[in-house]
Amino acid sequence: MEKKYTEILQLPPKQLEWLISVKDLYKTDFYSGGAIKIKDLAIRIKKKAIDKGYSNFDSIELDKLEGFLKN
Repeated sequence: MEKKYTEILQLPPKQLEWLISVKDLYKTDFYSGGAIKIKDLAIRIKKKAIDKGYSNFDSIELDKLEGFLKN
């Protein structure tokens, strides 16, 4: 992963594991011709993470989250 994702990769293990699980689901949808748009997914993930009490997501910029989800 690139340096620009350092903030994301340094999330607490439970939060990073959750994010990677969601990312894997997105990739499955994407490769099967799904209709999920990356920007919408990033917004939903950030909101859900904050709802779950993952306050570290407050400081993550949406464009960085989108890029992480694409890779």
